[in-house]
Amino acid sequence: MIEKIKISDRLYMLKDSMDCYSNLIIGSEKALLFDTGSGADDLKTAVRQITGLPLLVIASHGHFDHIGGSYQFDEVYLSCKDRNIVESYEVEKLREWIGKEDYDPKGFQRIKDLDFDGFSLGDIEGQIIELPGHSRGSVGVYFPEMKLLLSGDSLTPVMCLFFKNHGTVLDELETLEKVKKLGVAHFLTAHSDKIMNVSILDRMTECLKNCKGKKFLKYRYSKPPFSEGYFHLYSMKDEPVGVIVESLEEVSE
Repeated sequence: MIEKIKISDRLYMLKDSMDCYSNLIIGSEKALLFDTGSGADDLKTAVRQITGLPLLVIASHGHFDHIGGSYQFDEVYLSCKDRNIVESYEVEKLREWIGKEDYDPKGFQRIKDLDFDGFSLGDIEGQIIELPGHSRGSVGVYFPEMKLLLSGDSLTPVMCLFFKNHGTVLDELETLEKVKKLGVAHFLTAHSDKIMNVSILDRMTECLKNCKGKKFLKYRYSKPPFSEGYFHLYSMKDEPVGVIVESLEEVSE
């Protein structure tokens, strides 16, 4: 079941049963749905209960919990740099992860290459921002008038660089610096209902710049896809900040 969280008349968070958050931005002529969740719930009906406007659907990246609901929509746009993730999934494994024996990922055929860098919802302009790190094809959507960035998993305070098609610590650092220059005031991530203040990016940057040679603990992600890596906790102030990498070689002296 989808939980609908209203932030304002323009902005909603839609949380599915696997704790994946999609973002809905409503303009005067169109609406944007950012991410389609895991596919375990009826996201389309939840969206249509909020708005009947024509819908633009963009996926932040190719991990299954962000594209799993793509079968519910006519078109979903994804960076071509994450197409390899989509093509790697096995049907039976997805059914196991999502908990639906009849799940059919044929909706992945509706995923198209993201080949534009901006769009209009009528009275709101959105910009596509490449945010490599969490995955090489991760993107965000920035709304300058709102000073709001939808970031998917790219800016989670505990930065995850160990899932399929992930980038490097350097990629993530460059992404953080890029976002700082945009004029963003707040951003939303894909697994939290918090509205993040851009100031936390400074702590995230410090974490990445100072983690080499520091203590990392063996880590296993407890939900699908159960990836393993090494976790460094940098700070617990306000919001925990840290980084998870696949290999210690990247953070060794």
